Amino acid sequence: MGQYEDFITILREIFKIEQDLISDDTNPDDIENWNSITHLKLIDRLEKYFNIKIDVEDITEMDTFGSIKTILKKYRVNL
Repeated sequence: MGQYEDFITILREIFKIEQDLISDDTNPDDIENWNSITHLKLIDRLEKYFNIKIDVEDITEMDTFGSIKTILKKYRVNL
């Protein structure tokens, strides 16, 4: 699997959603269990899986799946 597919798998596992709910515009209003706890779990999983350390400023700007992808690319994750 490539990094994009791995990213999608992580989103599906953390948020317990089907792939059809995943788009660049998906945000916390679209996903019932996207809250502060699952957001932190997502960050932890992304950092461990992609072996990166995401700055706090970037974490606070991760408010859609598209913004998460953009920020991960900044850390040289190939999505």
